[in-house]
Amino acid sequence: MNILLIPDSFKGSATSMEVIDALTRGFQTLDQNVNLFSVVASDGGEGFLDSIDHQLEVETIWHDSLDPIGRPIETTYLFDRSNNTAYIELAKASGLDCLSRPEQNPMTTTTIGTGMQILHAINKGAKTIYVGLGGSATNDGGIGLASVLGYRFLDENGTPILPIGKQLSSVRNIEGAFTYEKIKIKAINDVANPLYGPHGAAHTYAEQKGANSEEIKILDQGLVNLASVVEKYDQLEHHDFSGAGAAGGVGYGLKVFCNAEFISGTDFLFDLAKVEMLLSEEKIDVIITGEGRIDSQTMQGKLIQGILDLAKPKQIKVVAICGQLNLSTETYKDFGLHYATTIAKPGTSPEESIKNALQYIEEVPRRIWPFIS
Repeated sequence: MNILLIPDSFKGSATSMEVIDALTRGFQTLDQNVNLFSVVASDGGEGFLDSIDHQLEVETIWHDSLDPIGRPIETTYLFDRSNNTAYIELAKASGLDCLSRPEQNPMTTTTIGTGMQILHAINKGAKTIYVGLGGSATNDGGIGLASVLGYRFLDENGTPILPIGKQLSSVRNIEGAFTYEKIKIKAINDVANPLYGPHGAAHTYAEQKGANSEEIKILDQGLVNLASVVEKYDQLEHHDFSGAGAAGGVGYGLKVFCNAEFISGTDFLFDLAKVEMLLSEEKIDVIITGEGRIDSQTMQGKLIQGILDLAKPKQIKVVAICGQLNLSTETYKDFGLHYATTIAKPGTSPEESIKNALQYIEEVPRRIWPFIS
């Protein structure tokens, strides 16, 4: 049997590569003839650099930057010297994982560090820069990174503001420009949210970044204000395009300030790993995927749905594993999954599942074998 492992990360407990390694160990304990293939997955968020590093010959670049609250850090991006292409994971300098729980608040965080990464890559000689969006601790509309790349955001007195979430409402004018005209920025993202409104960056994601209900309203109004100032600045409307709300509005910022092109994270991964060719040439029988939680949102343009779209015409079974399963058997089968299960047995607490995720994942192959053999 030929099995393709292509799980996403289990946030807070295991990376895509760690999930693959655990599943591989589990299958090796079975007394069965199994050939395993794997793809390190990322939709542009956590694990984006791992996915690139797994597929391409790239160099890890270490450099100084700032974390989301302005502390000096040393961080990394990847560089392909053969074509002068850089790969940056926004979460490395602007992510929630950079902060302790009490420090997390999108009112006071910024993407300046990501801007420093982009600038470092440009100075390194990059002509094309892919920026993986996701896992951000910010809601600054991208003004933090833009302030490093040639822009100034001014208040009513003409004074530059601190580019953090709570200052968005103070922006009255914008000066400067992205002067690196020959540099191509490509935003990798699978989030479809607009910049503001009920489904925008603040209302959808700010709570999980540490904002309370009143702060969410302030952040949303700040994004409304930023968009209105930008429209006066360049006479264009950008706020409602799909993905503008990604990473606290960084999707918006990259497009309006850096003329970035948007690319689906799932499509980018599948093209990079040549997944469709792999399915045919290796005659894959079963695909095992998964992520921390599987619910109705999982099936709206994300990794698992992308895998189902590729597998269905080839009649390949798709099995999904997860920490939390919030779909009934009937519902997930209607979506096209052959089988879905949590990594731990029923009754295991979420805390226990997260703490011992890799141990549970290693036991999954033996549990699911009757459903895939």
